[in-house]
Amino acid sequence: MPASLNFEVPYRAEAFGPEIADTGVLTFSAGELAHALFATGRTPGDQAKHGYASVWEWLHRISVIPAYIRRTPDNRLVRSRLAKSMDRSEKVSLSYALGQAMTGVFSKKVLSVRYLMHVDRYARRYGVRFSATRQRADLFGRRRTGWVVAEAKGRSQAMSADLPGKMIAQKRSIKAIDGEAPEVAFGCVSSFPRGLAGRESSLRLDAFDPVEDEITAITLGVNLDQFLLAYYEPFLAAVDMGDAVRSDGPFVMAQFEQLGVRVGLLRPIADFVRQAQDRQAAGLYATVKEVLESAEEQGLAQFRHGLAGDGTLVEAKWEAMLTLTDY
Repeated sequence: MPASLNFEVPYRAEAFGPEIADTGVLTFSAGELAHALFATGRTPGDQAKHGYASVWEWLHRISVIPAYIRRTPDNRLVRSRLAKSMDRSEKVSLSYALGQAMTGVFSKKVLSVRYLMHVDRYARRYGVRFSATRQRADLFGRRRTGWVVAEAKGRSQAMSADLPGKMIAQKRSIKAIDGEAPEVAFGCVSSFPRGLAGRESSLRLDAFDPVEDEITAITLGVNLDQFLLAYYEPFLAAVDMGDAVRSDGPFVMAQFEQLGVRVGLLRPIADFVRQAQDRQAAGLYATVKEVLESAEEQGLAQFRHGLAGDGTLVEAKWEAMLTLTDY
């Protein structure tokens, strides 16, 4: 997607340390937002139990972009009139999905998180049981140097003053993953504060990273190989379900033409994930790491453009809808 059609969302980052700027602007395409909606979804990709449910769930989630989201001439992300006319429960659903996706965008762009998904996707896939506490973070992920935990919130209006404090307990509710303390555990709020006079309310992001652990924090038992299998399975299911795109290129791809979406992943990763589904996933993490390192060394265009750091690709052709002035 041309750079001129990118969204620009301002963010504030509190207590992350000197390596993260206190303020900045997230610049991302509709495809990257759709990718984040895919990766942060809760439905697992276990076809043996759920068929293509994970794909339908994702298609439902990404439909919020052309239906409810618009890009202003100055690149701000605003809501369509249809979005603002929804009833309360519908607005909550939109805010939830957008909050999780924007946490994914922030994690990728600012914290260099390569893989981020909902805790429940892994837990349901592998039967992980939690302690009595019901207060735990939404998302967890992996970057080159360690684990990241995130609690995501979305608000259809401005963020309330007490919300950061409420999120602190949830984001620090996981004290260890696979025996490692998370490198970063943060809360992230996407909201639409009131705009200046004559200016449409637009999306902004606030992220918080205080250091205290919650007293009832739990240890999450995670196997890296199984983690990657759970992460990639929905992408593979989407490729299998869509109309195949014939290509000799590095990606296997499928398109959902009526939705204007194409989904793909690197051929070697697709092959290794299929093999892992048929037998034990042992060795998948190391193998995928080698594939990604090789792809980066070869300078694949998708890596240069920052669209496929995890070896997947989501393309969305929604220019006509995103530039409507129905806001």
